[in-house]
This record gives sequence, C-alpha cells and structure tokens, in this order.
Amino acid sequence: MILHESARIRCRAISAQQQGNPRRLADLRAIREERFELMARLAALPSDMVFFTQITMEAAEDGEFLDAMRKAKIKGALVGVESVTEEGLKTVYKDFNRAGESLVDQLRTFERHGLHVLASFIFGLPTDQRDTFEATVSLAQRAQVSFAQFVMMTPYPGTVDFHRWEKSQEHDPTRTAGFPLTRYWLIPRALRPRSYTEHPAMSNEEIRLGTQYAWDRFYTVRSIWRRSRSCTRTLRARLAFLLISKLYRQMYANTGIATDSARISRAAHWARWIAKPYQRWFQAGPMPQLKAPVCPLPSSQV
Repeated sequence: MILHESARIRCRAISAQQQGNPRRLADLRAIREERFELMARLAALPSDMVFFTQITMEAAEDGEFLDAMRKAKIKGALVGVESVTEEGLKTVYKDFNRAGESLVDQLRTFERHGLHVLASFIFGLPTDQRDTFEATVSLAQRAQVSFAQFVMMTPYPGTVDFHRWEKSQEHDPTRTAGFPLTRYWLIPRALRPRSYTEHPAMSNEEIRLGTQYAWDRFYTVRSIWRRSRSCTRTLRARLAFLLISKLYRQMYANTGIATDSARISRAAHWARWIAKPYQRWFQAGPMPQLKAPVCPLPSSQV
C-alpha cells in the first residue's frame, strides 16, 4: 500500500514546481525518495521472494518508478481502472484516468515494464448502459491485462457515495433481519440484496446478470489460453496460468454475483479441487537462516 500513492506524489511534485512552492516540492521529493529506497531494499532480498502491490493508473506515466518496481521483484499490481468511459470516471472521481483506446495503451505500459495487472472495474455506475459490460470486457482483453475483476457498485462507509446514499435512506423504515439497508454488512449474507442503489437505466437484476456475463466472458478457457502467451513462456506455466485463472473466477462466484445456492456450492467445490495441486507449488522450503527480530521491552515492562 506504500507504493499506492507514489505515482500521485510525482504528479503533485510537478504541480508544486509549477506553482513555485519550494517547501512542498522538497517534502514530496523526500517522500518519493523513500519509496525508491524501499524498492532498492526489496531488490536486495533473495531472488525467490516476489511481491505484489496496489497502484493507481497514474503510475503508467512514471517509467522510472515502474522500472524500480521490476527490479524490486514486484511482479504484479491491482490497478483500479473502475470505468472505461470518461463519464463513468467522473462519477467515481477518477477523471484523471484515461478512457477508450488511450486507456488500452496506458494499461499495456505496465506489461511493457514487466508488471502483471489485475484490473478492477465497477458496474452499476449511473452512467453505465446495457452495452457497458461488453465494452468493458472487450477493452480488458485488448489491453491484455493478466487478470480482471468486475464488481457491482457498493457504497462503503467513509466514502462520499456512502454518505450521500445514507442520507437518501434516512426516512426508509424497511428492515431486513432487524437491520436497515445502510448497515448491510450486519444483514446475513443470504438475505443481502445484490445491489444497493437504484440505477436510472437498468434494473438491479440486469446489472447482476451483466456482471456475471463479464466474469464468464473474460474467463473462458479460450480467452485465458490466449492471454497466457504474453504472461508465461513454457507449456507447464501456461497450464498453471489457466488453472489459477479458473480458480480466481470460481472464488468470486459467491461474492454477491451468483444467486443460485447450488451454483455457489458447485463453485466452492471446484475452487477447492483446483487449489489442491497448488498447495505444494506455493509451499516454501525451510529457511533456517531467517531469524525474527528481537524487540527489547520498555523498561516499565521488564
């Protein structure tokens, strides 16, 4: 998460320089140097240690930073794309992100620097239309992202969207299992709705089915196998990528997208079955030379 703000720091530093604010510029440059120092230390760790992180789309504009990530053995990152249209990006206050074919090129920048991308998209934004689902999957495939996740719009506490939604629900007396909808996390999972806000152009069921379609379309065997060419090199690695992709897809079948309990149970069964071979693959060997740091207790506790 430390790397999450680093690309934004660079943008703010440029802005501070343009504004002639030397103190702010010096502070931002110092923070940026700390990030590079962290990655230099990660690069010095054993070669069999790899890392994953989360970054914003702005990182694609900072080639120096992406190169440092590669040297630090950071293999992949979750990137919040959110929407493929300019209107959708404004809705989630990310109008600094690109859209359309410009977004495709920006996402490919990560691949050119050796970084795998898990692209995250949101469905159910007020600007979404019925063709948004197909357009999003098509863009993700053209951008050749390694993985993608498609989530339904959910207002989270502490966000502007949640505050606005909570205020609109003040006079709604409806309760589910004794809890108002604005405290949906307290409602038993089986009773929670699939969507929490009304959409101007689609029903909640249409959004759910569109989200389900996006997952199924992006994670077909043919689509995964095509992506594996740019993600891995050997046949064994491509087969592993195929199974890991299907495992990732199955793990999301019970996160509010599927409504059929039989489908959810079947997905959980297949996820366990696919995961078994990988337990051995991801099991690390003993590291006798590794020692936990000893932190002395404060004198008051001795």
